[in-house]
Amino acid sequence: MQTRNVLPDVHFALPAQQLRPLITTYYGVSTPVALEDQLHPEWGNIRFTITGEWTVERPGSTDPTGTRGALFGPTDRTAIVRSAGPGRTVGVGLTAMGWATLVQQSAHEHANRIHDLADIYGPSAERLWADLCASDWEGCCALFDRFFGKLAVAAPPPEPLIERVQQALVSGNIDTVQDFADELALTERTLARLCQRAFGFSPKQLLRRQRFLRTLAQIGDRLDQPLATLLDGGYYDQSHFIREFRAYMGMTPLAYFNSPRQMMRRAGAERLRTAGARVQGLHQQG
Repeated sequence: MQTRNVLPDVHFALPAQQLRPLITTYYGVSTPVALEDQLHPEWGNIRFTITGEWTVERPGSTDPTGTRGALFGPTDRTAIVRSAGPGRTVGVGLTAMGWATLVQQSAHEHANRIHDLADIYGPSAERLWADLCASDWEGCCALFDRFFGKLAVAAPPPEPLIERVQQALVSGNIDTVQDFADELALTERTLARLCQRAFGFSPKQLLRRQRFLRTLAQIGDRLDQPLATLLDGGYYDQSHFIREFRAYMGMTPLAYFNSPRQMMRRAGAERLRTAGARVQGLHQQG
């Protein structure tokens, strides 16, 4: 039986106030033993390996994780995260506004991909990694505030419409692409171009992903309740959700919720306490 001292230690923190439209949270994971878990679909992230050997493998991708800092594009599928032994990693979650401001590249080109952070930020990525390696959790958060604060000040302002699109997605009040476009007073074609560029996927893919994430968060660890009572209203029935779950996570809901999820269980609870949402894709900006 697992004992408490071999479970991963998971931290979340909100960024400085001026960065909150751009960054969802800072997060850190320390594990005293080898670890394997499944990530959910999410927005873009920047992650640093502080100690140990961490890998992230995603179906359909052969990108190496990177041994120091890596940029992870927005995703619409699971990924297996592994630590080969004891290790520590820290990261930064990006909103779509944050991607447009701090990365300034097409999200579609990075969707479900991993790139070395030095390819994005050059030598400053290496300096940040070295400083993070010499810092505790509070020090890492302060370093992130300074690094990304400077980038945000120097960047051109992002398109304001991106924030409106993200708020519409997170609201959970939109079911169809037509409603999505009408809500924003855009043509479907304009909305599609914006979603691909800023969010990485088509409007239809984004609505489908958000429906899945809402249900995933609604279920949480409430496995004592009938699954049918926890489904988002956008699902026709339980079979529909199970098919979608397989498509996103590569297994049935029963298999997933009965798996150890030693990192993600703790991450969901800690993220909910710190930021008000179990998963990054449901994060409210502000």
